[in-house]
Amino acid sequence: METFWIKPKLYFGPEPLEALSALAGKRVLIVTDAFLASSGLLDRVKARLTGEVSVFDRVEPDPSLRLVAEGVRAVRTFRPEAVVAFGGGSPMDCAKAMCWFSGDRDLPLYCIPTTAGTGSEVTSFAVLTDTDQGVKYPLVEDGLLPEGAILEPAFLDGVPPKVTADTGMDVLTHAAEAAAAVGANPFTDALAESAFALAWRALPRAYQGDRAAKAEMLYASCMAGVAFNAAGLGVCHSMAHALGGRFHVAHGRLNALLLPQVVAFNAADARAAEKYARLARRCGLAANPRALSAALVRLRTGLGIPARLDLPPAELKAALPALSAAALSDVCLPGNPRPVAAADVEAMMEALV
Repeated sequence: METFWIKPKLYFGPEPLEALSALAGKRVLIVTDAFLASSGLLDRVKARLTGEVSVFDRVEPDPSLRLVAEGVRAVRTFRPEAVVAFGGGSPMDCAKAMCWFSGDRDLPLYCIPTTAGTGSEVTSFAVLTDTDQGVKYPLVEDGLLPEGAILEPAFLDGVPPKVTADTGMDVLTHAAEAAAAVGANPFTDALAESAFALAWRALPRAYQGDRAAKAEMLYASCMAGVAFNAAGLGVCHSMAHALGGRFHVAHGRLNALLLPQVVAFNAADARAAEKYARLARRCGLAANPRALSAALVRLRTGLGIPARLDLPPAELKAALPALSAAALSDVCLPGNPRPVAAADVEAMMEALV
């Protein structure tokens, strides 16, 4: 038997911040980063909260275990009745982990994404980094799912083109991996294919600053998040987690470099090849995996994403055994449609430099 269920509740369209009225009069902890806390954008959120508000603004990219421990102390000290995560994937993942490890499993979390990429506002995933070991750990637990996701495209207005490109490629990777994942079903297929096609059309325009396109990317990110949360991901994310933990390269950038290779690799599986062909067809391409892989390379080039990582080849080569071991033990790998060996991972990683 298979199941498909949707949580959290989504708030979008005109004035989505009205959803925060559910928190009227309550003690609310806002989790964000220092830039957003001082940017003025947070004032729009705080204006909707009529109770006591505390702000935890120490979140950094790729939240560390130490940061989460600090955040847990903030939760236990302030004792909020609800938590609001405001930012990209890092504040949302950090807030999820803070709520979970605080021990209060009934603490409601509302997520307000300010980038279009991670889809964390609708997933049971949270990625944390052990900075001592240089390893990323994806946590997967239904209890990490937020209570609500508030989609306000206006918060994406100031996102730089480089970030739009990286996070946008993450959206496409989420959709492509969800489509081909072993856990895919007709419901996730509908979301993954629609998200991929929407992001494919919108990303080049969003990169140029088009506001309507940025809104489309926000919705595509959310749809892809729902899809992969139910269907699973694959080796692209497994490798990106391993490389990101070791070399601290943006997650979306790594996915942009790896995805064309992963499409070509997984196309040896007939079911995956058909899924990629469907994605290609939805984007107006020749309906085959090779056309999709080549088009992804052209897209990332048009977004100003370099074709290779800025790493000494010898440094990457020396790290390959540890990197492949990390990728092969990653929680995302079982969703991949084709069996993966260490030699496969190392070959795809080595092609990045």
